[in-house]
Amino acid sequence: MKLENKSLKHLVVTGVFGAFLLLGVSATQANAQGGYYDPHNSQQNDDYYRRDRRDDKHHRKDEKREVKHHQQHEREEYGNSRELRRHQKQERKQVKRHQRDERRGSDNPYYDNRRRY
Repeated sequence: MKLENKSLKHLVVTGVFGAFLLLGVSATQANAQGGYYDPHNSQQNDDYYRRDRRDDKHHRKDEKREVKHHQQHEREEYGNSRELRRHQKQERKQVKRHQRDERRGSDNPYYDNRRRY
């Protein structure tokens, strides 16, 4: 059985398209995983974890700064009443609890089934 020119052309185009598709998917997957990771390269591991800790620290500082600015605006708008101070104390506790849960790696606030006061 002979292949016609048209069939051969479709076969070649399909093969080339499939090869590009496989290369594209593998490149995308490598990017999504953060590139090549060498478990034996301790310098690479240290840089990765150091960067991760530094990003977490900046994130926590930004959250605290945002709460501080928010509370300053509340005091300017509503005055410094006892009710506002109680409300702001609750906000600060919520931020501390949220940051503690992030450090523990828990996305679920009821992770350890303890009561929080």
